[in-house]
Order: sequence, then structure tokens, then C-alpha cells
Amino acid sequence: MNQDPNPQTSDPTDIPPGRIDIHSHILPGIDDGCTTVLESLESVRALTAHGYVGTICTPHCWPNSYPHITPKHIKAWRDALAQEIEKAGLEYALWTGGELRLFPNVIQWMQANGVPTLADSRYVRCDFWEPRWKDWIDEALDWLLAVGYTPLLAHPERSPTRDDYEDHLDRITAKGVLLQGNLRCFTGEEGHYPDQAVRQYMNEGRYTLLALDMHRPEALQGRLDGIAIASEEFGEEKINAMIDDEVRRLIFG
Repeated sequence: MNQDPNPQTSDPTDIPPGRIDIHSHILPGIDDGCTTVLESLESVRALTAHGYVGTICTPHCWPNSYPHITPKHIKAWRDALAQEIEKAGLEYALWTGGELRLFPNVIQWMQANGVPTLADSRYVRCDFWEPRWKDWIDEALDWLLAVGYTPLLAHPERSPTRDDYEDHLDRITAKGVLLQGNLRCFTGEEGHYPDQAVRQYMNEGRYTLLALDMHRPEALQGRLDGIAIASEEFGEEKINAMIDDEVRRLIFG
């Protein structure tokens, strides 16, 4: 090969044209995503067939369930999978990232372990899974914003939070937090509430980005189907912007 097919770069001119998935559990054997290198390679082949040229690896950063996952380790795992991709004769880019679970001591965790940014940008994917909005959610988001990061809240349509949830979303997005929807929610496979909420949030213009949130290859097709469904309902140009153009502009631009 003439150049490294798996660059860790923020220069958009070094990335070939095509889709980039910014939410993926493609790194094998470290969380609830791909379990083996073979599954990761199977996923890469399927993604390539659907126009993807790269993935930001975003394993769960949550010490309660995955204490071994830190930005330092994610880089090593990304490098190892990149080598396997090259050995398999595939050209597919990987970047480091993380899916940072917000929890009461998450600020201290980040101070000790580093902030798992998306492709060495200033964007940080976050999530939380709480039935009620907690003060420490605001504290964590405010801390990230104060030190120069932009939180990207993943799949708000799947949240179990119900108490004045949209009001909370309005408040944090007014501060600068961005929202990312999951493409699988358009298929109905995530259940009735996410199916309705993802369309509501699209119509209200809440999302900046959409992503696959892929885990294992056998569940990938439904997530890819979400692209076609969302494109039919909201327009191909709009969906392409949210899974390609905006990714390059925000994360890599």
C-alpha cells in the first residue's frame, strides 16, 4: 500500500470520500460489541459495501462495567485492529474515541484517565442511563464545556429519563451540547418509544449527527436499513449530511 489505510488524523483531505461512522463498538473483545477480530473484519467488509470508509471506535468508558477501558488502552486496541485490517488486505480507516457514560464521579475519572475524544478532536461522545435527570449530569457537561470540549450526547431518543426530558435537552443544547441519533431507531427495532422519539427529534431539528452505534455484525443490517428509511422520510441529502458532511466538518474539519 502507498499509505497507511488507517490514519489517526484530523486532516479531512487525508480521508477518502465516503461515509464515516462516529459511534461503533467495533474493537473486538473489550465491551458488548464485536467479540473477535473475525467479527470486526466481517463488520468492516459490510460497512465498506455500504459506502463507509472509516469508523471512530467508541467503546464504553464506564468503570462500573468496563474498568479496563481507558483512552490509553483504546489507542492500543485501535492500533491492533488497524494492523489486522491491513493484514486482511482491506482499506478502512479507524480513529480512537469512546462512549463516555456519565456517572457521579466521571469528572474525577476523566482527570485521572484523560478525556476520550472523537478522533483527537474536541468532541466527546457521552451517554447516561437514568430514569430521572441528575444534577451530576449537568455538572459533567458543564465541566467539559468549561475546559473546551463539546459534549455529543448519544441516542437521546433511547433514554429512560421521562421527567421534563425535552426541557432538559433544550437547556443543555442551549449551552452547546450536541445530540446524535441512532439510525437503528428508525427501523422500530429499538421499541415504540425510540421509534417515535427519533422522528420527533428529527422534525424538531434537535440532532446534529446520526450514527450506526454498531455492535456485532449480525445486528448491523438493521442499522444500515435505518439509513434508507431515514432517507426516504427526511430526504437523502439531509441524512447524508448528518452521517458524512457534518462529521467531516465538525470532527475532522
